[in-house]
Amino acid sequence: MRTDEAARTAASGGPDRPVWPLALAALLAATLVAMPAAAQAPTWLGGSDHLVTGGAPLAPVHATALGLGLALVARGILLRRRAAWCALVLLAALGLLSALTGGEPWRVPLLAAVLGGLWLERGRFPVPVHPERVRAAGRIGALLAVAAVAGSLLSGGVPAGSAGQVAGAAGLLVLLGILLAPVPAPPPAGEAERRRVAGLVAHPGSDTLAPFALRRDKAYVFSPDGRAAVGYRVLFGTAVAGGDPVGDPAAHADAIGAFLARCRAAGWRPAVLGASGGLLPAWGLARSIGYGDEVVIRPGGFGMSGRRMRNVRQAVQRTVNAGVTTRIVPERDLDDRLRERLLDVAARSLGGAAERGFAMNLDELLTGHHPGAIITIAYDENKEPIGFQRYVTAGEGVSLDAMRRVPGGPNGVNERLITEMIEYAAERGHGVVSLNFVPFRALLDTRERTLPQRVAYRALHLLDPWIAAESLFLFNRKFGPSYKPRYVAFRSWLDVVRLAAALCTLEFGRIRPVQRSAVPVTGPARDPGRS
Repeated sequence: MRTDEAARTAASGGPDRPVWPLALAALLAATLVAMPAAAQAPTWLGGSDHLVTGGAPLAPVHATALGLGLALVARGILLRRRAAWCALVLLAALGLLSALTGGEPWRVPLLAAVLGGLWLERGRFPVPVHPERVRAAGRIGALLAVAAVAGSLLSGGVPAGSAGQVAGAAGLLVLLGILLAPVPAPPPAGEAERRRVAGLVAHPGSDTLAPFALRRDKAYVFSPDGRAAVGYRVLFGTAVAGGDPVGDPAAHADAIGAFLARCRAAGWRPAVLGASGGLLPAWGLARSIGYGDEVVIRPGGFGMSGRRMRNVRQAVQRTVNAGVTTRIVPERDLDDRLRERLLDVAARSLGGAAERGFAMNLDELLTGHHPGAIITIAYDENKEPIGFQRYVTAGEGVSLDAMRRVPGGPNGVNERLITEMIEYAAERGHGVVSLNFVPFRALLDTRERTLPQRVAYRALHLLDPWIAAESLFLFNRKFGPSYKPRYVAFRSWLDVVRLAAALCTLEFGRIRPVQRSAVPVTGPARDPGRS
């Protein structure tokens, strides 16, 4: 947060100050209200709800509903929801009115002090109620009102029975939950924003994951000067940034600050998947886990000679002996017939499964829509495509996006295409080629494992048919690469369940289709095919 913003927020109550004491007080009130309604509640708690509500004891249904409502409010306070603050103000005001009219003068100064304190702390709850949530709550409220009137008419004015009370209490809790919900996920960015991001991706300081910010399901937050941006998606109230910001490294911290401010304003839990170690402090998130490594090759120092590269040389030679030929072409230059043949290769390679991924995967395969996409193609001796790989430009390097090969094709096709791309990148001055991502590489690349590590390795080995962690590690190790650790960072261990659900959905869920114009995104400033 910038200095002037910090000063303004501090003057209005300081949203960065802790709110847990107020949440704890609301939770205590919820306990005092709900405990007498419990079947096994101690007798000495029989009047505890009177401390909060005053007046006559509440019916069990009402006590339970109010207790659950206060628990929801306590959670909303922790998340700095303005609706939670409004709910507390309303309850305190109703309590004060009841005390004034019900002959309970001892509660008046206490509730007046509560109201005054809440008013002074209003600036600590910056997350507004989204208009969409207000409309949904209005619809629910109207249905509850209609149901109450209809029930009263049908019963001839007789008070509602226990079933009606339960239904009404449940409806009110649903209404409160809607008002306390975070801002809905934003729609994917439009073409104008995507063109801006395409220019930032081409910046020489952009990370090797930068091209994947152009996925068509992402929204963006830009730094105040527009020189950097963060691409993200929101699922289950968690805003997940896909890797480090793109654009000028000097503006990365400002882009991260803008992203975190957007999360605070919307009530989302911030997280980042694929953060580099150098920028972890800038994200300012308290927890981080190293979940794997990006495989990186420097074309200038790569060579096929030596014992270490023997397996790669043998794999490449097998394809030469089988009559395999290769070609490298910009994706936008593919003609319709070749595009269809390559899409058939992709479908056969995946066995009919959908394209998936988030942090290190692009979308729009072979459409030519994304800038800087390069296709390396392998043909058999009959000039039929049997495999291809797509690479996308990343600052001064290229990053592997898709690797597809027909089942039953000659062994060594993937090795052949990778070495061809490394040579291509070296000729054109690209400083780095980023290959696959290897989950939990540190666990796989060691023989001396502790007991917990042996258990984790065994579990990872069992999961290999689905996530291919060990297979990827062994494949990439043949090229003698370096490794770049990647991290998932998040705010609190309390967020881990929602975060895990969001990450699993993003990485393993289907890539959702997005409406777009027929005009491709503007290409990067640096043409990947130019020497």
